[in-house]
Amino acid sequence: MRLAKWTTVIFIPILVLASFSCTKSDSTKYASKMALVMKASSNPFFARMEEGAKKAADSLNVELLVGTITRETDINQQVSLIENMIVQGVQAILIAPADSKAIVNVLKKAQDAGIRVVNIDNRIDSETAKAVGLTIDCFVGVDNQQGGKMAGDYLVGLMGGKGQAAMLEGIRGVDNAEARKNGFLQALEGTDVELVASQSANWAQDQGLDIFANMLQANPDITGLFCANDMMALGAIQAIEQAGKTGKIFVTSYDNLQAAQEAILQGRLNGTIEQHPERMGFQGVMVANELLQGREVKPEIMIALELITRETLQK
Repeated sequence: MRLAKWTTVIFIPILVLASFSCTKSDSTKYASKMALVMKASSNPFFARMEEGAKKAADSLNVELLVGTITRETDINQQVSLIENMIVQGVQAILIAPADSKAIVNVLKKAQDAGIRVVNIDNRIDSETAKAVGLTIDCFVGVDNQQGGKMAGDYLVGLMGGKGQAAMLEGIRGVDNAEARKNGFLQALEGTDVELVASQSANWAQDQGLDIFANMLQANPDITGLFCANDMMALGAIQAIEQAGKTGKIFVTSYDNLQAAQEAILQGRLNGTIEQHPERMGFQGVMVANELLQGREVKPEIMIALELITRETLQK
């Protein structure tokens, strides 16, 4: 590889919490009370995670309080959500952190209050956690580096192993963003694909559009693009269309949103990675329940990844 130069609800300050046992009366006696705290509600990925968690909670008679932030970068809002969940008296918190480091102190506060902490999707930074004495009870998620490499390998194959490529990264410093980036770079090793541009679009569709439009202006010979999530990819393919280059630039991404599937079937996107957020949510609640029952659990539960293409969708 050659490297060239180059529904949203705001929970402030009193948070409105969603309980998923709405068919039951307020007097229902729940087995336990848990919180699911995720990233941006504008990303359908987290709606799927919520659905899976709800399914598990309903099966266990668990009261589930759900909180999401407005934008992927609203880290302070996520801290406030967890503060509120502590006040609400939850017994376990399932956290998909917006930032792998900034969330650690408030999670330590929750743990000190006797709350079990289950980390979902995006890993808490282990060194930062160790420094403050935070112990994560279990991680439920995927191997994001493997997923980035899967998307990269497919892209390199589509490009015939040569040409100019670009990458739209997630939020820099965040564990899953860095892992997907590293996986993609690994896929380029030993090939004649040249990475000519790489920049964060902060998981956002509008930034994906603007940033890739600028990349194309500066590098008109780009023929391949990896986006670390589907939201950025949906913006990038708009930029490709506006430049009149649909079908001339191969694009792979990550998350398998419904809109991404539609774009694949339309020939505007070439592939995406399915990481089953509904399974993460489901397993997160199940693991938290085991912990509250005093049972031992595995330190990690890994969800299998899948490459989604037109061929797999047409099956």
